[in-house]
Amino acid sequence: MRLAPFAIAIATLLQTGLLACTKGERPAVALPQDPPTQQQQQQPAPQPPTPQPMRVGRPKLVVLCSVDQLASWVFEAARPHFAEGGGFRRLLDEGVWFSACAFTHACTETGPGHATIGTGAPAVRHGIVKNEWYDRTTGTKAYCAGDAAGAPIAAFPEGQGRGPGRMLLPTIGDLLDAKDPSAKIVAVAHKDRSAILMAGARADAVVWFENATGRFVTNARWGDVPPQWLLDFNAKDLPKQWFGWKWERFALEPAYAGLVDDRPFEAPHFTTNARTLPAELRGGGVAPGVTFHNETYVSPVGNELVLECAVAALAGEQLGKDEHADLFCVAFAALDTVGHYFGPDSVEARDVLLRIDRQLATLLDALDREVGVGAYAFVLTADHGIGLPPEAAMARGLGGGRSLIHTYCKAAAEQALRAEFGAAAGPYVAHAGEYSLVLDRARIDAVRGTRSSTDAFSRACEVAAAACAKAKGVRRGYSRQEVEGRVADADPTIAALANAAHERAGDVLIVVEPYWLEPSLPASHGTPHEYDRRVPLLAVGPMLQRGIVLDESITPGLGAVLAAWWFGLAAPAAAVDALPQSAMVK
Repeated sequence: MRLAPFAIAIATLLQTGLLACTKGERPAVALPQDPPTQQQQQQPAPQPPTPQPMRVGRPKLVVLCSVDQLASWVFEAARPHFAEGGGFRRLLDEGVWFSACAFTHACTETGPGHATIGTGAPAVRHGIVKNEWYDRTTGTKAYCAGDAAGAPIAAFPEGQGRGPGRMLLPTIGDLLDAKDPSAKIVAVAHKDRSAILMAGARADAVVWFENATGRFVTNARWGDVPPQWLLDFNAKDLPKQWFGWKWERFALEPAYAGLVDDRPFEAPHFTTNARTLPAELRGGGVAPGVTFHNETYVSPVGNELVLECAVAALAGEQLGKDEHADLFCVAFAALDTVGHYFGPDSVEARDVLLRIDRQLATLLDALDREVGVGAYAFVLTADHGIGLPPEAAMARGLGGGRSLIHTYCKAAAEQALRAEFGAAAGPYVAHAGEYSLVLDRARIDAVRGTRSSTDAFSRACEVAAAACAKAKGVRRGYSRQEVEGRVADADPTIAALANAAHERAGDVLIVVEPYWLEPSLPASHGTPHEYDRRVPLLAVGPMLQRGIVLDESITPGLGAVLAAWWFGLAAPAAAVDALPQSAMVK
């Protein structure tokens, strides 16, 4: 009976789009170390090399790295516990920390966030307004990385149907390829949408992990023949080495101070059916399978696999090895899945982040080895943040709660629309989800009476928006027409909604009260609140200062702007960030 809680949680993640995942040899993957003993902790930490970033010239390789769900408040809470020899400390010491980085759009989800990292633009411009949205033409949901041009290739039939076809803007990789077709653009991620929306259509290799088969895959959108390094990497079957691994705390107790490892709203670990570490990963079977791969996805193992694949891609594609500057996109997803499942303030989430610190150090060491110390630029940011679980927020006096938000909003809107227009042949609300309502235009048009079609629809949106505000946990509803174009509004909520107000976003936009969620997951994101929009951005590279913190407002799209500058390109046309002169070497 232990399967039920885990299976339900995994199913929820799949249904909400949160779990959808689908160009020198290193030794086989090393399993994570046990937590250091007190004696080991007292020994001096190994010191990393002290590279000097180039002050002139251009890098041979630009790396855009995303840590999914790395909210600024999560990063800052863990920062005192990052190791001296860890990746975060190295980036902080050698580059610029933009501490006031935040998305300008309200749709704080994985798809929109990675599209912004790739293009420099907000969601209203690049068009990826949610992980999935309601398509009026088909009456079905459209996946942000769904693409009919992503035909399967013989090696990876499970990789079909994914691509950047729904993007409305080119990525920085697309712009680089247009300037220099000899440059290589490569992306590695656990989630398909992370890799695809960062790298774009003209990349040389875009790979992601498929839980169904336990392999990193691609499709014909990026060539009919898969890279040989990818075939060789999958042949090692590295996920199998993690079967039966025991997830224990990585660091000593001070790193988890103040965190509670047994909260009733957290989902239980699969094997132990308990909410505490340690937890064994077996997927309920005697051999690895899809359930095991899903289980590893909600654990540090997912990031370990991405790290190993990224290092294989770096060497296999010979990135940064010639006179053509290359682009490498890497996205780690485990902090996101673990944050949803246990909460971003959980022992599990903190443990994942401390392991990411070490994983980043390993990736930077590989870049030093393969590309050269100081010969590459590195930008790290996140696709969105996250808020506290409602129960944790309430315990801190921050308010919060749980409600069937979309169900109640849809019901309230239906009742109000019937009162306004009378009974109809069917529901007025065609879809409710991801903080929005889509109204049935044809149905409204059929009952508009003497009003024009435009006036009737505008009135319907106003009525439905007002009705949503009466639902439990909802602060206010807005018609999309009400916020369109107000991207610089003094009200940050309206500005964030406007920066997501493409027609794909829906007709009514719902803003919940802080720390209010549906009951399906311990924690989530997707709102215009600051905790969902604010993320760190760390940048190391040519002409950037070392070891400084800047509090000027920028967005995660700055990475694409910096990359364009390093590549000698004009900034992406729809990017909202300018080069930060205060970060430059004088």
